[in-house]
Amino acid sequence: MTKLEAIRELKKCDHSFLKPETVKKFCKPFKLKPLTYLATDSRYHFKGLALYGINPKTGREFEEGDKTEGQDAHTLACYIADSLTLEYDKMFGIGSQLRSACKSIEKHLLKETL
Repeated sequence: MTKLEAIRELKKCDHSFLKPETVKKFCKPFKLKPLTYLATDSRYHFKGLALYGINPKTGREFEEGDKTEGQDAHTLACYIADSLTLEYDKMFGIGSQLRSACKSIEKHLLKETL
């Protein structure tokens, strides 16, 4: 996967929480260490995080209070942009933040290829 392909795919992960292997996939083209954290499903809290799918530790669907390792897509996009020392607009919404950082990275990468 090229850097440009990675950013274009990451841009589609609006409001997503990414598994460690997905974070690694996006970081690899940029030669960055994948940064993850232990997240807790807080789906019933205002603006909480809902984890979907099968919890690898329990073998059942994620439920409130379950924990798993990963990273938010918008945080990953900002991490990549920061590693490239790029300017991007700081946004309040996480979807807007993801798009802002990805736009800056994509613009930078397209300039590199000219």
